Amino acid sequence: MRINSGKLQIKNRTLEEWLILIIMILPFTVALFSMISPGLGSVRYIVDLLLVVFIFLISTKKTLMIQNQMIPILILVGTFLLYTLSVYLFNFQSPFYFLWGVRNNFRFYVAFFVIALYATEELIEDIFKVFDVIFYINFFLCCFQFFVLGYQQDYLGGVFGVTKGVNGNAIVFMFVVLSRSVLSFMNGNEKAHSCFIKCTLALIVAAMAELKFFFVVFIILLLLATILTSFSWRKFVMLALGAFLIMVASTILIAIFGFDDFLSLDSIWDLATRENYASENDLNRFAAIPKISEMFLKTLPDQLFGMGLGNCDTSSFAICNTPFYQTYEYLHYSIFSCAFLFIETGYVGLFMFTLFFLFTLYISLQRFLSRTGNRLYCQMGIIMSLFCFVLLFYNSSLRTDIGYLVYFVLALPLVIVKTNKKQTD
Repeated sequence: MRINSGKLQIKNRTLEEWLILIIMILPFTVALFSMISPGLGSVRYIVDLLLVVFIFLISTKKTLMIQNQMIPILILVGTFLLYTLSVYLFNFQSPFYFLWGVRNNFRFYVAFFVIALYATEELIEDIFKVFDVIFYINFFLCCFQFFVLGYQQDYLGGVFGVTKGVNGNAIVFMFVVLSRSVLSFMNGNEKAHSCFIKCTLALIVAAMAELKFFFVVFIILLLLATILTSFSWRKFVMLALGAFLIMVASTILIAIFGFDDFLSLDSIWDLATRENYASENDLNRFAAIPKISEMFLKTLPDQLFGMGLGNCDTSSFAICNTPFYQTYEYLHYSIFSCAFLFIETGYVGLFMFTLFFLFTLYISLQRFLSRTGNRLYCQMGIIMSLFCFVLLFYNSSLRTDIGYLVYFVLALPLVIVKTNKKQTD
């Protein structure tokens, strides 16, 4: 499929398509609204309302065409929800805690099914055009924040704002944009200069925001894209240029912040195995689960089932801000999806959560190999499914608003083909 790079135009769309478009764009506006007035940050909850509208629309349809490969995922998500409810009955604290936990963890599944059911290739391409525009806006805004306002590292968020830790959102956003661009270039459907410019700007942002992890992510992206695309000279050009850009951008990062050996195996291993993350009392990414077991989930049943979905959660709404979080927030378990899931749902919940990504990986691979889906979308689905296992341990992107982009990409292999007829396999 050749990607058209024409300008985004106002088009006649169905109600469902307009709602999907709003859902995918709205998370990028939260920081802007929050800057105007802190109360306007509540615009993020409009997405929740739209997902509820979709649930209503789906429930009122007399007939709904569901692809066969979606059925196991539907069963999995339904089972996961019933599991969390069952566990909560034995760990009951407040219905508001549970409902908030359901909202934080299951809203992305609704978005996934909505995109798979209602999105079309035309709509998807328009959304990616919007992402490209936001990508360039984000770069110039990051430059303004860095050089003029003096923000850097955790506070350099571009379109995502300037609050601490917001730069993590840029990793997912830039990964989505670059995965499409790199794959399209290697497939012969995007011009070299367009892909190279995006890669360059993304790595510059990563250097200014001290996103050392993004350099590793970029290398993984190039390797996976090389495996998934046909042999061509474009691969060698992309790999050579990628290596050059990494060298230049890493030099910039070192010049600004130091970290001479941050890409060395010893540095990566030390980061993974150290006992703490940011302070001497908190949890490290890969040591979080053993530490949580030692401190809170001391018995096998507790480790299997956790403390109950929502019972360790936090919120700006006092009614949903749990006593556990208020007491143990210093552990920083909430900034790692794996730790958060484990403490609330145990090994069983963590297994169900990761099984979803295995299902999406299988669907993407099956459709890619059998050529029954959009080639580019299947390639992106494969890479994103694998990337989710990294995100699970790296940060909390799979729980925050940026997670909509993750599940958007995961749903792409199931999107309607150009014939406008759903594949039922």
